Amino acid sequence: MNPNRVESEFLTIKEEEFLLSGRALVELVREVLSKNTCFRLKVKGFSMSPFIRDNDVVTISPLRNSSTNFGKAAAFLNPQTDKLVIHRIIGKTSGFYFIKGDSIFAADGLIPKGNVLGCVTKVERKGKNIFFGLGWERLVIALFSKIKIWHVSSQLWKIFPSSIRDIIRFVI
Repeated sequence: MNPNRVESEFLTIKEEEFLLSGRALVELVREVLSKNTCFRLKVKGFSMSPFIRDNDVVTISPLRNSSTNFGKAAAFLNPQTDKLVIHRIIGKTSGFYFIKGDSIFAADGLIPKGNVLGCVTKVERKGKNIFFGLGWERLVIALFSKIKIWHVSSQLWKIFPSSIRDIIRFVI
């Protein structure tokens, strides 16, 4: 057994990286945010691409510090998988949020407000802050996502050369 690796049902420690199970991570995030403190974590997956990518570091702020408005990227407990998910709010109704990933066609559906832990207030990629998708443009992204054309739009985004995409991100 590797002396730098400790495993349990909820926690894996590998060198300087902590990997938590879905439910354990949700509980840790919930506890940290309840103390009115932000939580930073490295994300895995591509469902929010191109705005939040695999291995980006996101900061999740407590709901008291950030509003859960249309277009915001929210961290929530998915009731079907019991895992922490970060997707965009594309609608709101009494007691529920309608949430969907930016680059996937299917929505997560109606998520109880109690399952929303906090909102993403910062995205870091390779040590640099990423702003696109968290400012005013989040409203356009959420609207396109809601009417199911964002998946196509996110693919069109890839047409621009990376230098132009970086300029657009910087200006916006």
